[in-house]
Amino acid sequence: MLNCCKLYILLFFVFVAGLLQAQSDNSQLLSDTTLFSTQSTLISNSQFSTLNSQLEIQNVESLQKDSLRLAKQMRREQRALAQANFKPDPNKSLWLGLTFPGAGQIYNRKYWKLPIIYGGAMGVAYAVSYYGGHYNDYMKGYRDYLDSDPNTNYHLQLIPQGYPESSAGNYVKNRVNSYRRYRDIFIVVGVAVYALSVIDAYVDAQLADFDISTDLSMKVRPKLDVEQHTGTPTAACQMQIYF
Repeated sequence: MLNCCKLYILLFFVFVAGLLQAQSDNSQLLSDTTLFSTQSTLISNSQFSTLNSQLEIQNVESLQKDSLRLAKQMRREQRALAQANFKPDPNKSLWLGLTFPGAGQIYNRKYWKLPIIYGGAMGVAYAVSYYGGHYNDYMKGYRDYLDSDPNTNYHLQLIPQGYPESSAGNYVKNRVNSYRRYRDIFIVVGVAVYALSVIDAYVDAQLADFDISTDLSMKVRPKLDVEQHTGTPTAACQMQIYF
């Protein structure tokens, strides 16, 4: 009987120890589950914050690009509006053209005329230099022909091969006159190009606001009129200008 009681007591303690161990295991499992859930929540929140940061950066970059695009468009529109409303001052354009060829056209914003002006000026400068150089050479030869120094015979180097030396003076003199005439002509042409550039700049500034629309028209039609004093009918021509 005593042995049976001891056995029951031993079994009771074993049962209680098993219950305590099971309860401890459940508590540890619950703690691990809670920790894993907390870590998962933290990771999800971190990923969400990173995603939000990336989206905000993309939105800022997109807004910056849109702002730059709008600013460029506004600058283009402002330049176009300033060009449309620009009216040059004729006096200022005149003085600029007198100061430097082509400056009046630059002030009037007629840049396409610059190649014409500078091309003409360069052509005139080349022609003056070419004919002026030949004139100086033949003039030196003509001076050598006129002096009495036998050692100065540069004029003989200017005549063509086989040309008689007795006629060298006339040949050199004719060349001097020809090259001097061509040089002077191109000097006059250069002055004319300069004057035309000034006149063009002034006139272009004066006509900057001239109306060249399609509303300009002129009509010519016959008209029958009556003389006031005699009452005699007369034929006439009527001209009407619309602007």
